[in-house]
Amino acid sequence: MIEEYGNTFFQRAGSAEIAVPKNTWLVRAATDIIEMSQAYASDGFVFLKNNDEVNALASFAYGSGWLDAGIKAGLLASHSMGILPSGCAPDIPENLSEHLEEKTFRYERMLCSALPSVCINSEPGLPLYPAGEELFQIARLHYTEGTHEIEQGNLADGLALLSYAYGWIDAGVRTGILKVIQNPELFTI
Repeated sequence: MIEEYGNTFFQRAGSAEIAVPKNTWLVRAATDIIEMSQAYASDGFVFLKNNDEVNALASFAYGSGWLDAGIKAGLLASHSMGILPSGCAPDIPENLSEHLEEKTFRYERMLCSALPSVCINSEPGLPLYPAGEELFQIARLHYTEGTHEIEQGNLADGLALLSYAYGWIDAGVRTGILKVIQNPELFTI
């Protein structure tokens, strides 16, 4: 299932097109999002080739968060996919259970610190303020769902949700919709 998710994400990232005119200020943000998405799609397959399904899953979900944020922002033309459907745990081999546990709980801690470390980079009432609110809403929703999956013992599903949420936050920071106010080491700036 992780490889299938990766293939679908790789195709989406590869076929995504910049939706803003080439000579606009927004083209750099769109280009950054495509490049980040494609890099994480490629990285995911390197991890799979090296039998590291944990990092492959995290890479595909994180990159998908970037891509979906770019689509939602109107910077990219593609179809939104979201995270891997629940039930991906069977694709994580037993010998990677410690790695899965470490990465999942590390991402949970990092995202827990990252969420209050950014703010909306716009004043209320201005056009981009609702975008910042929605970014936070989507990230918090997936963070909450991810922690719930972890509490239920579904670490792979939790990791996918947390990675996807982190992609949204980092895309928000990179595009300037969100502003880092503390812990800059937690973000892809």
